[in-house]
Amino acid sequence: MNEILRKEIWRKLEGLPDDKAYQVLDYINFLRSRYSETDGTATPFQRFGELVQGTMRKGKVPARALRETMKVMGTADRVLGNLREAGREFLVELEGGRPEPSAPEPSRDPPESREIIVE
Repeated sequence: MNEILRKEIWRKLEGLPDDKAYQVLDYINFLRSRYSETDGTATPFQRFGELVQGTMRKGKVPARALRETMKVMGTADRVLGNLREAGREFLVELEGGRPEPSAPEPSRDPPESREIIVE
């Protein structure tokens, strides 16, 4: 999917109320089941969150409660992702696989001249 199409879909989706956004999700899942060759990549926690969300929707949980629950699960997913990345970086540094970041090279372009006018 190209970036422009992705952004257009996202922009239009953000303007929908939650109950309509879930209808869009159902339709996307239907289309993926019919035409998609891959299931995409999702972390185990993200798949767990999708399972919880589906279960809550089947149980007719109010949209507001569902939205708040998914916010909490989204935050937890980000925290776990950050911990996972920090752990990977720690292991790489522990093994000596990557040197410490160096200072950026100074720019070779001359600095812009600025004119200061005082009145």
